[in-house]
Amino acid sequence: MMYQKIRFRSVKRQRQEREYARLRKWYLEENPICEVKGCKNWATEVHHKKGRVGSLLTDATYFLAVCQPHHNYIESHPAEAKEHGYSLSRLANG
Repeated sequence: MMYQKIRFRSVKRQRQEREYARLRKWYLEENPICEVKGCKNWATEVHHKKGRVGSLLTDATYFLAVCQPHHNYIESHPAEAKEHGYSLSRLANG
């Protein structure tokens, strides 16, 4: 009996990741400065305000261009990030 190796990512997710790479590049070109209020650093990362589950990975509506220090802060301080609108609940509409 032959076993087929299980893929690490589905074909659908691989397509989404290729699309995300394109969108990420575009978004950072359009938003070169960190979008955290008062920051003037170059944006080098894209934060996903609602996470990256399923189609949220490529939904630019919820992208936020950020510098690495602010991305680290947003990820390690979720309550404050939600308070300032840098992160949103996946369960809430809009």
